[in-house]
Amino acid sequence: MNDWGFSPDFENLRNTLLWEKNYRVPNMEFVIDREIKEAYLKKEVNSVKEEIEFRHRAGYDYIWISKGMVDPAGTVNKELVMDDPAKHFKGKDIRVWAEEHTGIIRTEKDIEQFPWPDIKKTDFSDFEFAEKNLPDGMKVFGVCGKIFVATWMLLGFENFVMLSVEKPEFVDHLINIIGETQVRFCEKMLEFECVGGIWIPDDIAYRTGTIMPPKWLGEKIFPYYKRMSKMVKDAGKLFLYHSDGNLYEMLDIIIDAGFNALHPIEPESMDIQELRKKVGKKIALIGNIRVHTLATGTKQEIQALTMDRIKKYGMEGGYAVGSSNSVPNYVPLENYLTMLETNAKHGWIKDKEVP
Repeated sequence: MNDWGFSPDFENLRNTLLWEKNYRVPNMEFVIDREIKEAYLKKEVNSVKEEIEFRHRAGYDYIWISKGMVDPAGTVNKELVMDDPAKHFKGKDIRVWAEEHTGIIRTEKDIEQFPWPDIKKTDFSDFEFAEKNLPDGMKVFGVCGKIFVATWMLLGFENFVMLSVEKPEFVDHLINIIGETQVRFCEKMLEFECVGGIWIPDDIAYRTGTIMPPKWLGEKIFPYYKRMSKMVKDAGKLFLYHSDGNLYEMLDIIIDAGFNALHPIEPESMDIQELRKKVGKKIALIGNIRVHTLATGTKQEIQALTMDRIKKYGMEGGYAVGSSNSVPNYVPLENYLTMLETNAKHGWIKDKEVP
């Protein structure tokens, strides 16, 4: 049992995202800042062991573990680069974002000399630990991806945009190396029995639309995801996609790639009601609880917003409760817990059998 009085059940989560018979609206969250976890557990969170404890107690059916090129510019967890790495996780720090101008790769020689991840030398002991220590009913989402994000981060965004026009073959070469790397890590993670799915984070959009034309993304980036999708589906596991921003013009491409669910449905970028009408049951939706409301709203406002999403979308299936981006360290713990508590009390689907 978790702190809300129910047991983890990844099969129920799986059924939810596949539009099959479920009995509970699951909680799903990707990034939760370390300060939130530590405030909840009242101790440091430094390992998979504490991550399992936090996710289990808080009411999640999974943990996630990342491998491959998830952190090309040192931005994992808070999606930031610190001006002083020693300050990581030390409170409400100054956020310094990834390089916008010129990155660390400028030439073919830079590509050759870059320390690309070697799957044979990669430590997978965290998966092995999870295999032995996950509570019954919990699984792991293997996280890889960031093909688009890794490309522009390594080049620097301005340089990436210029090279896409002036030297597209150079950019294509870099995308291919990154894409093949991610595919290999996806394949490796699927070998672990504890892995229930693969979650791809690759932000491709602003609030107004995609960063690059949908056709470009569909031709350059998503073929790798289609390859991953086949591996995932052949293994009988879930395939999830994360991207902030306005994805309306990408919906057909995302669905065609084989993703089962889309996260996090930012309300500033897409209207969830309109989105549900557009996609129907072709893809499940995760999130949409506005981060600004979690950060500044009253308990009553958070309860009302969470209840609205549960009633309108959770009760019919194909929806999981979560934030519209992440749970950053400036969200008060009690506000985050209000969202979880509301779902724990009201996320039970009355006409579906509870085991």
